[in-house]
Formats: sequence, structure tokens, C-alpha cells
Amino acid sequence: MRVKIVIPNSSIKFRDSQVEERKKTASPGNEVEVVCLSHGPVSIESAYDEALAAPYIIEEVKKAEKEGYDAVSLDCAMDTVVRACREALTIPVTSAGEASYLLAMGLCTKFSVVTVLKSTADEIKENINKYGFGSRVASVRFANIPVLDLEDEKKSFKAILAEAKVAIENDGAEGIVLGCTGMSSLAKELQQELGVPVIDPAVASLKLAEIYVTMGLKTSKIAYEVPSEKEIL
Repeated sequence: MRVKIVIPNSSIKFRDSQVEERKKTASPGNEVEVVCLSHGPVSIESAYDEALAAPYIIEEVKKAEKEGYDAVSLDCAMDTVVRACREALTIPVTSAGEASYLLAMGLCTKFSVVTVLKSTADEIKENINKYGFGSRVASVRFANIPVLDLEDEKKSFKAILAEAKVAIENDGAEGIVLGCTGMSSLAKELQQELGVPVIDPAVASLKLAEIYVTMGLKTSKIAYEVPSEKEIL
């Protein structure tokens, strides 16, 4: 199968830092292409960033279907414009935040999300409530590190670990979801340190996309009706 991973920012440096992490988690024989946007913000950390990036995200996912990909994985834990993408496509569209919550709920009764900034945490909280997952979430915390600063892995690991420990010890979390796909390289080490499941949202989204294609499942067009074409002035 062919899966297109769309990183919904315009940072080529960020994309290049993530390509190997994504490709090595794909199932053998599956083709994975990792792209970022040609235009838009260099990182997605708020509703404002999401609004600026939205047209370019939709353009990129529509291109994926035309190019013959079997599924699209939106590589952002904020689930940027995922509904619009599902309306625009017939092939499955998975998203990092939603996919990681679904996995976490099969591993524990309560999980916490540790993300980058307060603005990101606020968006993630809104998504969790919209999905109806609120009763399964102990807390949504943030490490106060911008997305592009996650390249300092030593500093990032320390800050994320501290918030995750508070989530487990004080909030009642039994598992941790990483609230940014830029945290992928830290997931295994965090899990070893914490002793609870730590979900990498980028891997969760890709693996869910693979499952949908393997099972022959596509997006319900009752739930995500194809929008009517209209003139844009």
C-alpha cells in the first residue's frame, strides 16, 4: 500500500528530521512518502496557525488521492482540519491526536497528554471534548517548549518527563500520549523511564492508516459528506 504522511507545516528542516522515524515504522513492503507544506506557518501550535495552514493542508491531501495513495496520515497531534480533509477525500484520513487517543484507551482507563505549549494544550482539550473522550483523560499538560525547539532532545526529554511524572503521580494517568509528533524520537526512552505506555502520535496515525487499508475500509460519506463545488472569489 502507499500512505502519504502530511506534516502540516512548511519547515523543510522539521520534515527532514522526521522522515526516517516515519519510514522505519511502516510495515514491510508499504511505501510511505513524508511531505510538508509548500506554504504556511513553520509550526502548528495554535488555532491561528491551523487557520493559516488550512488551505495548503487540504491542497496537499487532495493531491495525495489524485496521485493514487491509499491513505493519508495527518502528522499533527492538534488534528489540524481533519474533518475538512475527510470531507474532501474518499480514501482514509487518520490524524495523530485522534489515533493516539484510540490506542491509549485500549491500554489504560485514564491517560494524560503532554504537549508543547499552552495554546496547543487548549486546542487538544477542545478536540478531546469534541470526540467525547473526556472521561478517559486525566489531564492535558504542556512542557512549554515550542515545536521547533524539540530538536534539543536533552532539554525536551527532561521537560516532557517532568510533566508526565506529575500526570501519573498527581492526576491519575496510567498512560501518556505525546501531544506533538516532533516528540517521536523520545517515546521509547520516556516509556522506559515512566514504566507506563507512552504513545507516539505519529506512529499511531500511520499504523491506523495501514489497518484501514488492510481491512478495505474507507471514510463514511454519510459522516463526511463530499462538499459541493462552489466558486471561490
